Amino acid sequence: MNVAAAHPTTVPAARRGPNAGFGRLEAIGVIRHLSPRESLVFEGDAADCFHRVLRGTIATYKATADGRRQIIAFFYPGDLVGFTAGERFAYGAEAIDRSSVCSVPRAKLGVLGDEEPALREGLLSALRREVEAAQERQLWLGRKTARERLACFLLECAGRTGQAGPDGGLSVPLPMSQLEVADYLGLAPETVSRTLAQLARTGAIEVVPPFAGVVVRDRHAIEAAAGESAPLPGGSA
Repeated sequence: MNVAAAHPTTVPAARRGPNAGFGRLEAIGVIRHLSPRESLVFEGDAADCFHRVLRGTIATYKATADGRRQIIAFFYPGDLVGFTAGERFAYGAEAIDRSSVCSVPRAKLGVLGDEEPALREGLLSALRREVEAAQERQLWLGRKTARERLACFLLECAGRTGQAGPDGGLSVPLPMSQLEVADYLGLAPETVSRTLAQLARTGAIEVVPPFAGVVVRDRHAIEAAAGESAPLPGGSA
């Protein structure tokens, strides 16, 4: 099964509604095309733009004292990257795969927001979703086991980019590496690999080699492995 082909290159239907009015952004923004692992912003850069993901996947991250990274969030087509209260970015952002973004100067938002109420509401909704997702993510990262964290991550990805396959499975592309999943979940890469293998042996998932994604075969088993039925960050309603 070609999971990579299922990766959305446009805004998924489930995420278009809250982004109503964003069409004007491309008229005033600059389209940037990024190669895999190319930086979008560096920590400490002036926060003079925000970025709407048009294609691909963007990760935000913080460097840690031991030289590794803590990935804060993954952003998919339709998401907005770069909301910050300060004058400089407190994190870095880079493309996970081949990506495109629309970079919009913050200085233009005030006037455009007054002219386009739908855009203003869309931006506020996006900001609320980001804050709520970050809060939920901190809860399950702080109190769950490795197996529960990985199950939560798979459900999160399934809710955002999963597509039903003809054989009844839910195809979930994973453009990030196992190391990046580990950096996101606060786990060792070996733990991610071992836990994926355990879930695959139970028949809950099928891992698409070499690590292109997974096919969820038993969603109830993944939900049980997650430990709770609480809302997951970034998932569709």
